[in-house]
Amino acid sequence: MKKQQKETRREFLHKMLGATALAGFYPVLRGDGLPLFADQGAKMPLRPLGRTGHMVGIYSLGGQAAIETPGKEELSVQIVNRAIDLGINYIDTAAAYGRATAAIPKSEAMGHSERNIGKVMKYRRKEVFLASKTNDRTYDGSMRLLEKSLKNLETDHLDLWQVHNLTAGQIPDVDKYFAAGGVIKAMEKAREQKMVRFLGITGHESPEMLKIMAERFPFDNVLVALNAADKFHDPFIEKFIPLALEKKMGIVGMKIPARDRIFSHGGIITIREAMDYVMTLPVSTIIIGLDDVAQLEENIKIAREFKPLNADQMLAIEDKVKPYYKELQFFKNLSEWPAEW
Repeated sequence: MKKQQKETRREFLHKMLGATALAGFYPVLRGDGLPLFADQGAKMPLRPLGRTGHMVGIYSLGGQAAIETPGKEELSVQIVNRAIDLGINYIDTAAAYGRATAAIPKSEAMGHSERNIGKVMKYRRKEVFLASKTNDRTYDGSMRLLEKSLKNLETDHLDLWQVHNLTAGQIPDVDKYFAAGGVIKAMEKAREQKMVRFLGITGHESPEMLKIMAERFPFDNVLVALNAADKFHDPFIEKFIPLALEKKMGIVGMKIPARDRIFSHGGIITIREAMDYVMTLPVSTIIIGLDDVAQLEENIKIAREFKPLNADQMLAIEDKVKPYYKELQFFKNLSEWPAEW
């Protein structure tokens, strides 16, 4: 049975590699039909961000970790500037991003990420595709958050505005989101007024919720949790990514190192394995929060040197994470887990 499961999985991964190629993410195909990047030299490979027309580097900057932490303003500015200097052209943040400290509660820390990024956007806005999010689900609340986000980021518009953290528990409320007083009407109005250019959704817990939203509205982008342990519980790769590709959405991967849990137990997998696994999938780019400039430079080096994995290499990484898959999928609904693979 396990051998049959592995063969089935291998076939599925071959299909994913083919989907990546068909989506235009691999410009060159080998003789056996599997994808291979053309020589990019020292540059980071670029991929299309869905139908937005933006070509995004396969590794992008996430606005959490140091960037959202009060007291790390100077470091945050260094990280953002260095990221742009090294070719990153997509930055992700959110109105809710802000890490609580011993002295500052979460409610006061929120917005810290946007403000730190804004210190750089004031001078370098034209160099990046800038994304933020609303965690409110109402029209009025979301519009207020957008105004605050624009002020924090020191810009007159966002390239991408997304509904933040959609979960299975919110499925009964979807109709409210699309009603006159809901968040989707705010998004449409903001786009009409050119406060934002593109619209998206984000989620790390429920493929079903993202499917419901994507089938109901032509979102331009999705930020979704993807890592090497995804297949072991309610997988986004099988249950949602095919629909996102069909809808021609930009696909941005997050939770790649599972908030550094890949480094536990003596190192479950390396950061290179974690990044290569997800970058081999049909995603536009991946984002990872950073603690310092050295991590940024290491990750960019990995992205520049990236060559897609084959199905057997991906299976080998999945085997490594299997004993720890619950830990690496901490962000999903833990109430029900599948039978052991």
